[in-house]
Amino acid sequence: MPVAQTYKFNFKSRRITDESGNEIGRTKKQPSLTVDLPIPSTDEVITMLQAGGAEAVLLMTQIGDTIYQAARGQFDEVIEQFGDDDSKEVTADMLNYDQLSISYLANLPPSSRGVQAVSDEEWQAFFEDYLAVMVAATGKTEDRIKNHINLFKKPQKAKANKEVLKVLVDQLDIYLASSGNLEDTGTCAVRIRDRFNKWIAEPEKAANLDLL
Repeated sequence: MPVAQTYKFNFKSRRITDESGNEIGRTKKQPSLTVDLPIPSTDEVITMLQAGGAEAVLLMTQIGDTIYQAARGQFDEVIEQFGDDDSKEVTADMLNYDQLSISYLANLPPSSRGVQAVSDEEWQAFFEDYLAVMVAATGKTEDRIKNHINLFKKPQKAKANKEVLKVLVDQLDIYLASSGNLEDTGTCAVRIRDRFNKWIAEPEKAANLDLL
């Protein structure tokens, strides 16, 4: 029998456009809902997989999508590292296949398992909210907060400086504790914070002194 599992649904205000695509208003932002959904038990999932059929195909498709999203996340990070170098191209051998196994992905925090697309509109909403919230929460000038936002937009500029990354993580924690709009902007903030924490945790690369 399925097991009831609680999920929270957050809804965003949607754009209303005219025939030319210009925004003329926004729909009402619906209140969040908490709903118990019927989730198959472990035994039911095993039975479905053993029986084959459409249920097994659906389950395997979801597993495949999890691995695909994790691979997409790796590719996106590689491309970001290219920066403005147009001579570089992404290739399949740049993937870390050890980090695409189900065992590896299952032990990651859910937010780090892959990259779901975030729209430009969602990123812009986060940047605008971050600016307004952080000026009020920290007392820093708009120019200083805009420096944070510039690094959020081009994180590779901060990757090599772990002290800067730690400051930015601290600032993101303040934002996450202070904003009243996390239903709309929290995904962006957590994604950036998780990336910075990952870079902070990476060991320092040893310099090859023979080249100097």
